Amino acid sequence: MPGALLALSAPSHAEEADSLADAVGSPNSGTIPWCWPVWQQRTMLGSTPLSLTVNEDTPSIWKSPEVNQAVLTFAHNFWAIEDAAQVDYIKKDRSDNDHKGRQHWLDYCHANWSNWKINSTVDAVLAERGLDPYSVMKRLKVANLPDLATSQVALAYSGLAEALFGPESFTEDGIALKEPQSQDLDAEGIRTWLKDVEGLTKILTRYGDQESLKQLSEQRETLSDLLQALEIDVKDGPKCRLPKSLRQALSFLASQQDITLLTASIHDQLKLCDPNAMPAESIPEFDLDATSNCDYQWSEGVEEYSSLSEDDLWTILGLPEKQIPFFNLLQDPYGSCDPWSEDGQTWLKENGEPLALRWHQLVGLVKMVKNSFCGMPVLLMDEVGLGKTIQVTALIAVLSFYREFYAMHNCFPGKIAGKQWRSNSPNIPNLPVMIVIPANLVPQFTSELHRFLQRGTFDVLPYLATWSSRRTWWEDIWCRSKQPEGRRIVITTPKALESDCDRIFEANNLTPTKHPRRKTNYTTDVPSTAYGRDFLLGLVDEAHNYRNIKKGYWAIFCLRLLCHSMVAMTATPITSRPLVSDRIAKIIMGTVKGDADAEVPSLYRSQMLIWIIVIRERFSGIVIRRTIWSVDYRGARISGLAPFQEHNLLVKLYSHEVDNLECIAKDLVEEGGARAAKFASGSWKKDPSRKLDVLAHVIGWHQEQDGRLPLCVVDDVLVVSSANPDVPAGVADSMPCDKIIVYCAFPSSYTQVLKVLNLNGIQTLQIHGKLSTSTRTDVIAQFKSSGRDGPRVLIISNDSLWSATDEGQLIGRIYRPPQSKTVHIYRIVAADTQDVFLNNISFSKAAILDAFTGATPSLRMYLLAALRLKI
Repeated sequence: MPGALLALSAPSHAEEADSLADAVGSPNSGTIPWCWPVWQQRTMLGSTPLSLTVNEDTPSIWKSPEVNQAVLTFAHNFWAIEDAAQVDYIKKDRSDNDHKGRQHWLDYCHANWSNWKINSTVDAVLAERGLDPYSVMKRLKVANLPDLATSQVALAYSGLAEALFGPESFTEDGIALKEPQSQDLDAEGIRTWLKDVEGLTKILTRYGDQESLKQLSEQRETLSDLLQALEIDVKDGPKCRLPKSLRQALSFLASQQDITLLTASIHDQLKLCDPNAMPAESIPEFDLDATSNCDYQWSEGVEEYSSLSEDDLWTILGLPEKQIPFFNLLQDPYGSCDPWSEDGQTWLKENGEPLALRWHQLVGLVKMVKNSFCGMPVLLMDEVGLGKTIQVTALIAVLSFYREFYAMHNCFPGKIAGKQWRSNSPNIPNLPVMIVIPANLVPQFTSELHRFLQRGTFDVLPYLATWSSRRTWWEDIWCRSKQPEGRRIVITTPKALESDCDRIFEANNLTPTKHPRRKTNYTTDVPSTAYGRDFLLGLVDEAHNYRNIKKGYWAIFCLRLLCHSMVAMTATPITSRPLVSDRIAKIIMGTVKGDADAEVPSLYRSQMLIWIIVIRERFSGIVIRRTIWSVDYRGARISGLAPFQEHNLLVKLYSHEVDNLECIAKDLVEEGGARAAKFASGSWKKDPSRKLDVLAHVIGWHQEQDGRLPLCVVDDVLVVSSANPDVPAGVADSMPCDKIIVYCAFPSSYTQVLKVLNLNGIQTLQIHGKLSTSTRTDVIAQFKSSGRDGPRVLIISNDSLWSATDEGQLIGRIYRPPQSKTVHIYRIVAADTQDVFLNNISFSKAAILDAFTGATPSLRMYLLAALRLKI
């Protein structure tokens, strides 16, 4: 590892380096990885330690000219040899003229390795991707750890690079580490320019050039503001460069004028509210004391509101204007503009569409408000596309409005009038909101908050990275907000919260219900962590990620104790391996739907049905679970969309593909997977693939004309389906042209899919895990705006999915408002193969039996072995 770090620090990686002196002698030359923000936060260094000029980043023992020169000479010689020779050259026991410099470099790396948490980061990334030693040996069924190539550790390289160096270290395509470009204007250059401006100002003043003086004054003010935003003092030098996401968040903070205007607007609105208005008697009471009498027959968790209209729900909330307080009136449904920017405000005024909650979203809001007042948590499990984000955002806004309402009228509005927040706190406390979301979703979730909330009503503050890199965040960043704490939203990530938890708590995985022990530094460090204050709401996205007793579990466990109310969100209640997915799915359906006749394997049936009853009792009143098939009080589907159509194309493989599968199955049965894997990577891939040919045919068919009838398979031939009278025929010309998304679950098939589509003249765009967030956003924007002559196929995945919940997630990405076209879901399945088993959620038992009996002998034997494992 020290050798890899030194190789990465070579001057050839610095774009502006013309010589060794330029590369290692100038801290601002852009030497990687020392110029990347994430690495700087990890090492607490602002520049490379390999510098000809001794500075604050030079290790103390290297500040001797003799030692520093020895290290630089060793580094120079190391960089001068070929990569293969560097492995031997870095070895500690090597005896040559560079022994002294080599020893100092190795000692420096070993002394800081644990502080930089390199090993723990690598272990975490490998474990997250199932590439840790235990998982590899278990997956390959071997007793000894295989080599890196066999272990396929290369699949984690991009994740390791992002964890260690951050997304800014990648090229735009997200595939390779980029070479940093030197800044045209750095802090030192700004200071020098400002000094020159002072001298020039004196001269212009003497000659009375007022116009030039005005221009210089404006430029000076702009640059001074820039230095202040970057936390750089004009006189004393740089203090700390803030991450890009944090700088953007600070630029959106409400000014004192914004807050003053907002306060006046709130007071005007509150004066118009009649605290004595009595809701209609026909609307059910909002009984906060009835929580002990739970309904154990729940299915979606909101049955008590199933007969209420939207007007009734608004009345319960006490919002007669039928508008969520602090919400935008208009929106960009496609999320192309930021309503908190000046350009976004202008765009919305001219092109915005009304923003309003749908019936089921109002129901979810009412349920969450009730549970918040009852001190009960909420598990929001609505399927993808039903609007979980807008529901929790509305909850934040409504509770903030209720606090203001109570302060003026000494009561709450609507059906909760006369109630109080807690027995010891009549009004809702003025506390912030904490949102925990995966790091890759921070930009998206922030964008959604901007989309729903009016600019200036709330401040959104990102709380990212590790504790050591932001230990003064609560002093430096938190205090910059001028909003009352009740209108501040903190967005953090699991890793950031885990870092804080590790700093002050010591958990014991053997006692998962017991609060972690406080470390000796708790009193000193807790104010600098997220656990040093209370929160009104704790919102946790992708909550299923915390069901295992790990660091993330403890981070949420400790946060929960500080929050007055908790909401956990997930659209994926559970995912599992292919051999058990159907079993778990039945158990979950039995839990959520309360179906005592749910098919459960006989070995577990009696016990699981007992536990389903217990689980349902414990989760009663907490779960909200609506699907795209749920209906509103009028019986209409809550999605507002016509049903999507599913098409299972069962096709026979080409003869050479069948022969290949027979050979693979034979090797798997007789000799294990190694030989089969080797055979599978042979020349047979150059031959045509039936599934890919069918894929290209289906895409070409739908691209030729909008609103075409779907295809089906008759006698192993693709033909046009007959018209379905329940599906609207044709598509309006004014609507965007038809577009197609192809899901590719396995990286191995990604290249083949692209080649086949290109050979068929089909333009594509691609999204994969190595793309940076900005590049992925650009690709999606291009796909959305692409016309008939542009790329209308987005490659994301293709092969069968092993979990019904995963498939539901993917379908929900396109089957959702505001698009209203008929959605066609194609599954291309190879007959007489394991494809049918993996698609058993869509096929009958008879089809599975036919696939088994029609398979080749070796494949049938292999499938039988898999089936026995399944049973």
